[in-house]
Amino acid sequence: MQLELKPANKLTYKFRLTPQMRLAFHLLQMPLVKLKELIRKEAEENPLLNIENIKPPRDANYRLSEEELNYRESLITKAATLEEHLLRQLGLSAEANDEREIGVAIIGNINEAGYLECSIEELVKSNNYQSVKVEKVLNLIQTFDPSGVGARDLRECLLLQLKAKGKELGLAYRIVNKYLPYLKNKRYGYIAKKLKVSIKIIKDAVKEMAGLEPKPGRSFNSEDAVYLIPDAILRKGEKGYEAVFNDWELPRITLNAKYKNMLKEADTPDDAKAYLKERVKAARTLINAVQRRNETIQKVISEIINIQKDALDNEGADFKPMTLEQIAKRIGKHKSTICRAVTGKYLATPQGILELRSFLSSSVKQANGDFVSSKAIKSKIKGLIKNENKEKPLADQEIVDLFKKDGVSVARRTVAKYRNQLKILPSKSRGE
Repeated sequence: MQLELKPANKLTYKFRLTPQMRLAFHLLQMPLVKLKELIRKEAEENPLLNIENIKPPRDANYRLSEEELNYRESLITKAATLEEHLLRQLGLSAEANDEREIGVAIIGNINEAGYLECSIEELVKSNNYQSVKVEKVLNLIQTFDPSGVGARDLRECLLLQLKAKGKELGLAYRIVNKYLPYLKNKRYGYIAKKLKVSIKIIKDAVKEMAGLEPKPGRSFNSEDAVYLIPDAILRKGEKGYEAVFNDWELPRITLNAKYKNMLKEADTPDDAKAYLKERVKAARTLINAVQRRNETIQKVISEIINIQKDALDNEGADFKPMTLEQIAKRIGKHKSTICRAVTGKYLATPQGILELRSFLSSSVKQANGDFVSSKAIKSKIKGLIKNENKEKPLADQEIVDLFKKDGVSVARRTVAKYRNQLKILPSKSRGE
């Protein structure tokens, strides 16, 4: 039988993120303080953008208390290390245990500047991982905040940042991708000739690149205290809890009317109109991305308040099971979107400034099919041990029995695991 090779058409579908979608994801994962910096930087580069600071509302119908207006006094906290920041994001993003294990190994090899210090081959050889999985997890980590983290060299670092901003089709991306070594000696003429553009356009692209961070881990090296700016402040009124969203921390962005009108004027040169059209498009893309970010975070916070209102009243004792998947289903978003929305975003509550991800909780299944939040169980364990007889501390099995009296089924090994996570010693050590 003779085999014959014939050409055949095959239709395949691939999902590709548009630059606008990449920018939206990039902004969603940004903490409020970094988003403020980005907006101001974009406004400096784009004359079509106007920014205006918003004062806290003080009108007769909606007056905030002095306590809420001065909330910054309670926002000081110790800065997280780069490793801690990345591990938090990994815990929310990794789909399986083996991915988390690989992610921990990768993050452990990322230096203070934010660069991966070992190769994929070294990770595979030393840990017996599959290279395909290591590549997959590294690609995931390279989407984390800060943008550019996990890069293996400067070129990859800058490309990751441009890609996160939705500019992988721009001139700056092409220059970094192919001609980065020539920038060191300012060989703009050579690059311009290769890309068939003017030297002025190359210099404009270089100015854009000046805003990139060559050491993405730099901001995590300081041991100074930092301010956590909450995305919303929680208040309790007659109808229950409501979130006052922190609009006054973020400048209002609008289009510059003067330059918009120039587009309509007949005497405006064609090259100026082309430039203004490009800047208008970039400005609208940023405005829409910021709006989408805020809307998503507001929806997530509203769901958290709705689900965890009892826990807010009882300092966490009544935490309900709540996962990324549950919130994603409730608001019609993907799990990865919710992960970005809860990481590095904060809610000011009566118990202090809490990261949104701290409201998430796994669960322990009961005999009747119901679920009890692991956070609620931890809180109960902590309370029982705090109020125990110091001369006769509670053993893990005694804690199990006390849970059973309250109708909650939990295994002794689970109590021991949660007690260790709470950094509480066993009963024998507590009694010494």
